[in-house]
Amino acid sequence: GEKPSIQRIREQLGTGSPNTIHRHLKAWRATQAPAERRAARLPDELTAALAEELERQAAAARAEAEENALEAQHTADELAATGEQLEEQVEELSGRVEALESERDRVTGERDEARSALAEFRERVRELEAQRDDARQQLAEARNRVTTLEEQRDEEREARIAAQREAKQTDQARIEAERALAVAETRTEAAQQQAEERAKALQEERQARQQDAQGHRQALAEQRDEYRERLAALEKQLQDAHQRAQEAEKGRTKAEVQGEALAARMEALESRKAKSQEEDQGQLPLGE
Repeated sequence: GEKPSIQRIREQLGTGSPNTIHRHLKAWRATQAPAERRAARLPDELTAALAEELERQAAAARAEAEENALEAQHTADELAATGEQLEEQVEELSGRVEALESERDRVTGERDEARSALAEFRERVRELEAQRDDARQQLAEARNRVTTLEEQRDEEREARIAAQREAKQTDQARIEAERALAVAETRTEAAQQQAEERAKALQEERQARQQDAQGHRQALAEQRDEYRERLAALEKQLQDAHQRAQEAEKGRTKAEVQGEALAARMEALESRKAKSQEEDQGQLPLGE
């Protein structure tokens, strides 16, 4: 029994589009019968006059009201249609907003990924710059090594040239040495032949010297016997001299001189005797 309105319907439903509710509410009102009106009880004449005046004014007001109602209805219909279009646009915009939000989230994720990739790229750039610096350092070292190798190559080339020269000189020296060796071999053969001849002559000379030595030994043996006899005679003379010295005191000085002379002769004889013994034993070389 209450008068329906858009707000009451929304409160009853708990939701709903005002434009949609307005459209259905309008259709429902069109099906409703107008409410009966009770006329006021007045005198018939007054009632007729009032009724006529009221009818006239009501007709004018009704006409105006109907005109206003029609205009309002038309406006409401336009607003409802516009509202539905706006709702459709809102729904479309909502879909776009959701799509844009999704796109925003995707772009945000891509932005974060891009930032992370950018950070990784910057880190990689720093690593590449460090590698570039290392490569430059290695390149400088390599150039230095190349320079050193070139210098070594030049030195080796000069050394090889010098070695080739030395090899040529060595070959020349070897040829000369071979020639000298051939000459030396010839000379060696001649010297060997001379040495053999000389050895043969030395052998003959050794044999002759051995024969001479044997003769010398025999002569020495004879001399030794002779020296022994002389020594015995000298010893006897010495004993006689000592005896005469003892007997003749006056002639002491003379005897002493003779004794010294005899002693010297005895030492000489003993020396020759020892020498003869050594020669007999072969301790002294021949001819000494």
